[in-house]
Amino acid sequence: MTVSTIASDPRTTVLPLSDGTLTVSRTDTTTTYRVGGSIDLANAADLRDALRDAPADDVVLDLTAVDFFGTAALTVVAALDMACEDRGSRLTLRVGDAVARVMGAARWEPSAHVVDVRG
Repeated sequence: MTVSTIASDPRTTVLPLSDGTLTVSRTDTTTTYRVGGSIDLANAADLRDALRDAPADDVVLDLTAVDFFGTAALTVVAALDMACEDRGSRLTLRVGDAVARVMGAARWEPSAHVVDVRG
């Protein structure tokens, strides 16, 4: 996986996923992961690997730019939800249409704070 750092902010990196992107931004207290494109069986492992290094501070997982969200992706997000709960960090999930549909179909209710931005 190729990693690039955005020149204007050394605390922001972009990780390409097949059929998508993952932008990681860090502040002193929060790490934000912004995912775009399709997340499915083909690239869920890449997302899992990137999220595995999530720090112990607060985490925001912004999935609002995801246009396809497969069940493999839901498994990855559910594991992050459990990991954050276990270590006592706050996880905020920002979801749009694609993610909300799969969460609803699976009847998954995360312990994370969910911000639904569907239009």
